[in-house]
Amino acid sequence: MVTLSDIYRAIGLQVINGLALLGDYELTEHQYGTGTQDRIDWYVTDVDAATVIFYYGGDWRSYDKRDFRFVADTLCRMGVNVAIPDFPQYPQHRFDQIQAGVVKATNYFLEALCPTGTVLLMGHSSGAQLASLLALNESLLSSPERILGMIGLSGPYDFYPFTQDDHWDLFGPEENYPLSQPVNFVRADAPELYLLHGEIDTRVRRGHSKSLMEKQLAAGGKASREVYPDMGHADALVSFSRIHRRNSKLIRDIQSFIQSRT
Repeated sequence: MVTLSDIYRAIGLQVINGLALLGDYELTEHQYGTGTQDRIDWYVTDVDAATVIFYYGGDWRSYDKRDFRFVADTLCRMGVNVAIPDFPQYPQHRFDQIQAGVVKATNYFLEALCPTGTVLLMGHSSGAQLASLLALNESLLSSPERILGMIGLSGPYDFYPFTQDDHWDLFGPEENYPLSQPVNFVRADAPELYLLHGEIDTRVRRGHSKSLMEKQLAAGGKASREVYPDMGHADALVSFSRIHRRNSKLIRDIQSFIQSRT
């Protein structure tokens, strides 16, 4: 059933993505597998520039890569290229299949589309959980040494035991539960983690980023965190729109981190 909030959300995305069409980049779509969701968009400003791979959120079950053109538009203005993959979603797929799709898309990008050059990972909400697992679990990617940093926006990183009923199924079977928790994969030689959270985020509370940062630092790794007053869960993402990015401290902080890594 489509709700009124769904309609408002769709209209909002249409407006901010319409403005993003004005961006100075070349967009191409690539198929990384045989499935209908096995697609990745690559926004290129300079073939020799670093690339940010962005994983969108949506509770592992919604959205499409084209919904986040506005994110790519703002990142491209920072002088980087941007890749946004689609991947399997719940409830048609459990988390092991979702993560496998994300790994497949990322490896395809690293091997076929961009075999050289600097790469950073970035995600919002459930996409930040996926990005952090790729950065921390070195068994997932074919060339983990290519990843020089991870930017997490409003991400859940330490959420077991689950508080949402269908997450027991999403992350099942039971023996797979620990594999969904980024805090279980902290390591000293992981890419630097930059964890950003809104102070008034009630969807994914800021304690998640605090927990991951503290555990990563305790393991001897690199991690830092920013908390933004008066910012909620979706506000972090809205900051990327052309309407908001000029006055956004979050956007300035992301640009500074990207420049420090590239």
